[in-house]
Amino acid sequence: IPPGTPDRHPQSESGSVDAEDLLQMLRRKESNWVKWGQACQQLQKAGYNPQTIFEATGFEPIQQNQVIVASQVYTTLLNAGVSEAVRSRFERTGSDILYELRILTQPERAAAAEFIVVRNLDSEGAREVAKALKEFYRRSTLPQGFSKHPGDAVAYEYWKLARQQKELQERSRLIARGLMFAHSQEAR
Repeated sequence: IPPGTPDRHPQSESGSVDAEDLLQMLRRKESNWVKWGQACQQLQKAGYNPQTIFEATGFEPIQQNQVIVASQVYTTLLNAGVSEAVRSRFERTGSDILYELRILTQPERAAAAEFIVVRNLDSEGAREVAKALKEFYRRSTLPQGFSKHPGDAVAYEYWKLARQQKELQERSRLIARGLMFAHSQEAR
């Protein structure tokens, strides 16, 4: 066996890993993306490097990273007790969306995921929500007129951007975008 190549049944921290079964599941794209992320993580912990996994399964290293991180975020959502709508939405698809929530704490992730599902946002919208929540919750006090709701956090970010904009058309666009997200009447 060449150096750096794991044996057929490497060990992980949690016990025995059947690498061939995991590789086959990934190669055939069996189960769902959550299981794929867990499989990639188990294989990496067992000593497989991302390039080796790619060559055996077709899962590119960047895709492996996304599903690993997103599956960890998904697990934190389950631990936080999110709604059935969120659980069922993300067990099928959405690793790209949940990957964006990696920068948030568990409670922030849960609130963001609920909001994302209600608003049917894509990964770009999820990135906006995550970034806005991260900035918003760093503040020591809430801005006047804005609640802790994720929609108000995003609306506040657009309001800040609109205030900095000199061009009327762009300012109006930013305000309209903020109004799309605003949750509380005060924020509107």
